Amino acid sequence: MQFDFGKNLKESGEIVLSVSEYLERLNLALGGEAGFVEGEVMGFKASPQWVFFSLKDENKDAVLSCGLLAHEYRRIGVRIEDGMRIKIFGNPRITAKSGRFGMWVKSIEAVGEGSLKKAYELLFKQLTQEGLFARKRALPEFISRIAVISSRDGVVLQDLRKNLRKLNFRISFMHTSVEGAGAVAGILRALQYFARLHQGSAGQTKSYDDYDCIVLIRGGGSLESMQAFNNEEVVRAIYASPIPVIAGIGHDVDVPLSALVSDAMASTPTGVAHMINSTWDALTLGLPQFEMQIVNGMNTAIYRWKNRVDLLQSKMLNYFTQLFRAFDLVAGQLSRACERVGERISAIREYLHRTERLLTLSDPIRNLKLGYSLTYVAGRVLKSKKDAKIGDTLETRVSDGSIKSKVQ
Repeated sequence: MQFDFGKNLKESGEIVLSVSEYLERLNLALGGEAGFVEGEVMGFKASPQWVFFSLKDENKDAVLSCGLLAHEYRRIGVRIEDGMRIKIFGNPRITAKSGRFGMWVKSIEAVGEGSLKKAYELLFKQLTQEGLFARKRALPEFISRIAVISSRDGVVLQDLRKNLRKLNFRISFMHTSVEGAGAVAGILRALQYFARLHQGSAGQTKSYDDYDCIVLIRGGGSLESMQAFNNEEVVRAIYASPIPVIAGIGHDVDVPLSALVSDAMASTPTGVAHMINSTWDALTLGLPQFEMQIVNGMNTAIYRWKNRVDLLQSKMLNYFTQLFRAFDLVAGQLSRACERVGERISAIREYLHRTERLLTLSDPIRNLKLGYSLTYVAGRVLKSKKDAKIGDTLETRVSDGSIKSKVQ
């Protein structure tokens, strides 16, 4: 900001500024004094719009007033209370309305194990009351597309890859610091990146770019090194993720809040890999069992059908045996009937032969050939001479014709 000292120049040569102009001038000068300050919290007060507290030295009476907007306090994600030792970063500033000097806070970090533990407990209590740790989404079945958030400097990614089964997993990796300055911003940026990709395909058929889960991993560390994973903004971003999150964050004693809010957690990358592998158990372990069930079912069915076929074959053989017996019986009866018919035919033939012989012997023509003759008178056989009268015409039949004569 530039000041027009000309308009403030008096006839006496003095430069006279208004209170606001002077304070603005001081704030400009103080703008280059931004820095880190460490001290013990006292007089902590929070309202829906503002958060105020003071920092004091442990063994001295020096006190520094501090303030920030409530939404910035929530974004920073570190809960504080009186008695905690913290480190802040901010800009010194004189408030125009009150004329009070203080620090406009940009970041807050708990210092010392006791303060870190207290900040952890305060945030844990608040988030528990809100129910963030109660929700657990089931991991998808057959996970294949994995988004990994971690540091490229560690070996956790290699450990994860090494322990995953050979199931053609597709892994997308985003590097971020996992402790120190920039860790919170990096983790949030990675979560938002994968969430945007997932939301871009919402309501559509699952595509290659969709993720089945996000894996947030880092190696073990102390409570102090885990501050980024105990940050409220990170915890809420994990809770808001549209993709199920698996946390593999090593820790000494207290489980990081980021792990507690995740849908599943393990203490090592190997544990995360086994968790992902287990989503395939229904197929890799269940398929052989299912195959065995099918084979057993088929064997049972084959055994039952074999028994039925054997029974039907036995019945069929029995039927054929009975049929052959009946056929043999009928054949025997038919054979005997044929024999009887033959015998009857032979008897008839013999009878006919006898009859023929009798007829032959009784044939008048045969007798005529033997020299015999028949004499007819008036068409009747003449059996006695008394039957013939003088003048009757007689017809005598011999073997080769007839002779006519008259009685005299």
